Amino acid sequence: MQSNILLINDNQDELKNLTAYFQKVPDIHLKIVSNKADFEAYIRTNEIHLILANEQCVDLDPLSLCQQIRSLEELNFLPFLYLTKTDDLKNIQNAYEIGVNECVKAPINLDELLARIHRHIINYDALKRCLGQNERLAVVLATDQLTKVSNRMHLQTLLSQAVKEYQRYDRTFSLIYFRIHEMQKINTMFGFNKGDRLLRDIAQFIAKHIRASDVIARWGGGDFVILAPNTTAKDAQIITKKLNNALDKKTFLPSFNIKIHFGITEVMKDDSIYTITERAKKALVHSIKNHTLNITVL
Repeated sequence: MQSNILLINDNQDELKNLTAYFQKVPDIHLKIVSNKADFEAYIRTNEIHLILANEQCVDLDPLSLCQQIRSLEELNFLPFLYLTKTDDLKNIQNAYEIGVNECVKAPINLDELLARIHRHIINYDALKRCLGQNERLAVVLATDQLTKVSNRMHLQTLLSQAVKEYQRYDRTFSLIYFRIHEMQKINTMFGFNKGDRLLRDIAQFIAKHIRASDVIARWGGGDFVILAPNTTAKDAQIITKKLNNALDKKTFLPSFNIKIHFGITEVMKDDSIYTITERAKKALVHSIKNHTLNITVL
């Protein structure tokens, strides 16, 4: 079966090499676009299995495009490979935070690139099959296997739907972004097994102390996000203070003070899942830097 790859590129030299190479690959169909109108027209009428984007495309910013893709429920898991010439770690980290699956550094080894493409397409097809099989498998895919709360991928899907409902029906919601600090130190002092158990115990404790309508998800490492539907920032702050008080009364590790900070934000006009999570994360960073409080609202 042939896979459709959408190539975002306007570099003529690279296009010449890429098209010549992929013409020899029988199971790949390469569609080239270089502007947003062509991109949106193509995805409306065609099934896509992977996006391959050049960072220097003049008329279409690939990271903005990736951000848009991650906000669409039907394309949320679509593999996105980012062709880059930069060695700037911050730029690469930013790409991954936005939702890029893999950064491919130039000069490109086309045989290696093809191997990566095949791997991502196989994984994507497997994911789609699993999602279509039954609810039990969908729950497994939506769950962080360590902490047993929702995973980032699942929360991104729920958040995308929440943003759409806010835009259509003005259904407000808030995000509570929190971090368990010093996980590296904890792992060193107590071992990785106890560190993993700590993450699980705190996640489960919080899951039991939030409302039934709220969803907690592990965002990565010791970072977690709570999606609070039909909740203003003011109400989310009240919820967070109660949660923080409950955590203060709970001992998770003997002779070690667990530090947890919170950042809160309410959905705003023109928000995407990226802008609202970044604002919540910014509020968290403010809480960490301000030693007199551990809850910040932005």
